Amino acid sequence: MIARNLTALFHLQGYEVAICADKKSRFSDIAFYEAPSPIPSRRIRNRYGTTPEEYFEDHGAFSSTYLMRDSKAITNAIRSFHPDRIFEIERPAAIVAAVQEKMPIFSIVSPPAFRNREFRVSSLNGLNEFLTKSGMEQVLRFRELYRFSSCIAFGPSDYQSFPPEYKVSQFGMSCIEPLPQAADSKLSIVISESGLSARKNRQIVEAAFLGAPYEVYIHGRRMKQGRQGNLHFLQPSRHTSVNGSRICIHDGSDAITQYCYACGVPQVIVHDNSWQRSWNAAGLRRTGAGLALEERQLSMEHLYETFRMVAADDSFAENAQHYKQIVQEEQDLTAIIDLL
Repeated sequence: MIARNLTALFHLQGYEVAICADKKSRFSDIAFYEAPSPIPSRRIRNRYGTTPEEYFEDHGAFSSTYLMRDSKAITNAIRSFHPDRIFEIERPAAIVAAVQEKMPIFSIVSPPAFRNREFRVSSLNGLNEFLTKSGMEQVLRFRELYRFSSCIAFGPSDYQSFPPEYKVSQFGMSCIEPLPQAADSKLSIVISESGLSARKNRQIVEAAFLGAPYEVYIHGRRMKQGRQGNLHFLQPSRHTSVNGSRICIHDGSDAITQYCYACGVPQVIVHDNSWQRSWNAAGLRRTGAGLALEERQLSMEHLYETFRMVAADDSFAENAQHYKQIVQEEQDLTAIIDLL
C-alpha cells in the first residue's frame, strides 16, 4: 500500500515512475520491470519472525541466490530506465544495486528494524554471502545496510526512536492526508496478514457481527466478495472506507495502522509476534487509542468483547482524536517531495 501511495504521489507531481517487482504486483501507467519472488523456506523455524533477520530468512528474502537474481533485475531496471533516485521498502538488493550504480536511494523503514533483539546468527548467512559476492562488507544486523540510505519513517514520532547514526526523516502519514469525514456507526475490518485461514477469519467475523445494528465492511485477502446481511466483504486494498468508521479492527500492518491514526479512528489490532505487527500493537497500547488482541487467542468471544470494550469507553476515541492531530502536524506523504 505504501508503494502504491508513493507511486500515485509522484505521478500527480509529474514524475515518471518505474516499478521493479514480481508479476503479482498490479501497477498501471508506469514502466514495469520484472523481478524474482523469494521462495519461503519449507522448514520455517519461527513462523512469526520476531526480528526482520529471522522473518526475511524464513520467507526466502535472505537467500543468496534470490538476492543475486533480485540485484541483477534491479540493476537492469536502473540501466534501462535511468532514474534520478530510487525508493525501496525492505529490499536489501536495491540498496546494494544503488551503491554499485552510484545512485541516491531512499529506504522506507520501520522502527522495529532498529530494535536490539536476539536472533539466529545463521539468519544472515545468505545476506552476507550476497554482500561478499557484491564486494561489500558483511553485516551483523540487517539495519546496518541502512547506513547507505536516506531513511523515511511514518507514524506518531513520540513512540518511535532511531539510533542517531542513521539519517531518518519522520512523517506522520504514509498517505495523503485524508479529507475530514463525519463519524459513522459503521465498523471496518481489514485483514491482509493473518496466520489463520480466510475461512476461519470469516467464520469468526460472521459469528461476532452478523445481524448487528450497524454496517460492517470487511476487507479480507482471499475472502469471497459480496454481501451477507449487514456484512460487506470487499477487496483488501480499499482501506479508505476506514475513514469515518466508529472503530477499525485490523491485523496491525504498518499502512492501515498509520491510516487509522490519521483518521482518528479507534483501533483493535489482532497481532501475532512478528516484528512489525507486534510493534504496532505495543504502540497502540502506549497511545491508548485502542486495544490489542493476540491472534492465537482469537475467537468470536474474544474479538467481540475487545470490540465492545473499545466502543463503550470514550477515552479510546478521545486518544484517537489526539493522535490524529499529532500525525497531521507531522505532515503527510506529500512532504517527501521536499526531499527530492
